[in-house]
Amino acid sequence: MDQFSNLYNKWRKKLNNAALIIAIFTLLLEIIVSHLMYRFLPEMIGLSIPKYVLLYIILPSSSYFLLVVIGRYINNSIALSETMKNYFSILIITCQLFIIACVHNVFIFTSILYVIPIILTVIYSKKTMTNVVTLISIIFMLISSFVAVTDAQTNDIFHTLEVFIGVLLILGCSILTNLLTDIEKDKNNIVKAGAFKQLQLEELIKCDPLTGLYNIASFYNTLDAAIKKDEMPLTLAVIDIDNFKAVNDAWGHDNANEVLIFIAAQLQYCCSTQGHVFRYGGEEFTIVFPKTSPTHAKTMIEAAQKNIYNHDFGHNPKLNISFSCGIAAYPSLDFNAHDLFQLADKIMYQAKFSGKNKILIGTPLSSTIDINNA
Repeated sequence: MDQFSNLYNKWRKKLNNAALIIAIFTLLLEIIVSHLMYRFLPEMIGLSIPKYVLLYIILPSSSYFLLVVIGRYINNSIALSETMKNYFSILIITCQLFIIACVHNVFIFTSILYVIPIILTVIYSKKTMTNVVTLISIIFMLISSFVAVTDAQTNDIFHTLEVFIGVLLILGCSILTNLLTDIEKDKNNIVKAGAFKQLQLEELIKCDPLTGLYNIASFYNTLDAAIKKDEMPLTLAVIDIDNFKAVNDAWGHDNANEVLIFIAAQLQYCCSTQGHVFRYGGEEFTIVFPKTSPTHAKTMIEAAQKNIYNHDFGHNPKLNISFSCGIAAYPSLDFNAHDLFQLADKIMYQAKFSGKNKILIGTPLSSTIDINNA
């Protein structure tokens, strides 16, 4: 959504610049046309030069530039919503065209100028905006046509026909714009669906298909990000299932997979409030604990260890599943993600070689503390 807000803000600025160009171009055109009319068609001008300049150059041009200033102020306002800013970016140009149509009502083409803001609503892909601008354009066209009748033309059948054709053109343009908006929405839906499938694929690549946990690549990305963000105290736990080969041999591969799934679920249940659980590979798991002390992390892991050890998997022979765990706190700025893993992995092997079913906490600057599972 933020990307669309930035995009719409960019286009609002472009539309405001377009309104400025319209104001400058129209001013120059009015000066040129006025000069040519006074030189070659003076009989068509029934006003004195000062009055003509005031009514046909100064007042309308001042209005054009004033609308540009108003549009810029609205776009920078923090009081208005994004939707209202989008509407005003179109309505500013609509008002400019309305002034042009009223000032230059002797020209037939002014009745079809109102199709321009309707087409511009495609930028925001909002059918409601298109319909609102269409209604305003028809009202403005009728008003400018009335000005034409009272100012320079007679109210005859030809003028009525011109107005009728102008209304039809505006309505036709509105219908086409709505169709274009529908097509644009369909395209966007296709793009969104493709992007969603891409995200799903990326998530599948990041995840371990058996346990549903994120994999080794995601682990290192998460750990590295936590180090760079300085989420201290930063604790890492490395877990390895004890005697997993014996479980495979005794229960078979499929039942051993059930053990892995259950352990993953327990680790998530007990640790996910503060930690991120990953399957590192095989029977090894890792948990990243941002802003968590080793002692607090150990308490959560112990809860999972107890639940796993006491769980009856319903297979024979009966086995109690245990794991060994090494916990390391991020020690210094000299360590990167790989170094921290190596440290915790080394502590895990100390737990395994010292009797298994243990959780050890250690740092490279102090001796390892042996904490037996209660």
